[in-house]
Amino acid sequence: MAFKLKPFSLTMPLYSVRLWLKVRFSLTKVALLAGALAGIVGAAGDLAAGRNLAQAALLVGDYERAFELADDILATWPDDAATRLIRGLALMARGEFGAAERDLLAAREAYPDDIAVLYNLAVIGERRGDYRNGLHYLDEAFARGLDRDNAHLLKAKLLDHLGRGGEARDTLEYYLTRRPGTREIYLALAEWSRAAGDVDKAIVYYEEALKYGRDGPTLAELAATYEAAGDRQSAVDYYFEAVVEGAASADVLAEYAADYAAAAEFEQALEIYQRLVDRFPENAHYLFGLSFVKQQVGRVEEARAGYMEVVRLKPDFAEPYYNLAALADVDEDADAAASYYRGFLSYSAGRDDLAESRAKASQRLELLEGL
Repeated sequence: MAFKLKPFSLTMPLYSVRLWLKVRFSLTKVALLAGALAGIVGAAGDLAAGRNLAQAALLVGDYERAFELADDILATWPDDAATRLIRGLALMARGEFGAAERDLLAAREAYPDDIAVLYNLAVIGERRGDYRNGLHYLDEAFARGLDRDNAHLLKAKLLDHLGRGGEARDTLEYYLTRRPGTREIYLALAEWSRAAGDVDKAIVYYEEALKYGRDGPTLAELAATYEAAGDRQSAVDYYFEAVVEGAASADVLAEYAADYAAAAEFEQALEIYQRLVDRFPENAHYLFGLSFVKQQVGRVEEARAGYMEVVRLKPDFAEPYYNLAALADVDEDADAAASYYRGFLSYSAGRDDLAESRAKASQRLELLEGL
């Protein structure tokens, strides 16, 4: 499973910057503060001010700057544990987990009970494949009061890596009994259940997650899960929502409609194509599908009008010409039929998939031109 894990916030004694940031001032003011602190560092070489400046860079996501500042401080004060923690977190953001672990282990000597240090050592353990130590650090953090969504997700992931999948799932389910409504946990359990082949339970968890926020990717995942469970109607409904959110291709729905049409389940096909055309009125392929299905259920004049609109939208679309020719043949309108057959043969040239239809069209056109 792929959980998104974020470094836990700092808890070391650098309160001036941290408290100032908590009142949610703009990043511009953070930059001004950083500039002021830089002046202090330059004038006096002040360790605390330099540390605060490095932490300010870290908190606003400027990890390169945070690393450079912390590295400069450690060149003068190599044993400063708080700065090693800052540099360790910056290294984590850079993906340098081995070096980050060394800095965090050094910081732990000064802050043995700091849950930020323990949590981030657990994150590093997971990223480096050291799952047993990662779980050890995380359990220590829990024992000291850590209780965050990401931490429980991380514990489940570590347990799963260690072959303890049942415990992993139990960990998340127990967390939900204490804190229901945690969307990320529902999503994780849905992924877990789906991977284990328990699509019914996955559907329950996805539905619960959507109660706390509807987003396109989750709608698309739920649609695919309903499809796997054999509930195509629900899959179609959720795919439509996902399409509206820009998280799924409408072509998936067009394939469903084509499958229904091929199985002569025309009412289901008609519903999907109609919804697609309502949403994408300029899509010639969806309109062609809708027109074809209407023809099959006897709505011939609507089908004819639809085919003609397809030709207007996409003049080189071969198939509607053939169907219009067939309808003209039924009406015994030889001139119109011949014109449409010519259009079909012109625009289907080189189409091996239409070879049989091309042969029939050529024969019929020859007969019409001989009348």
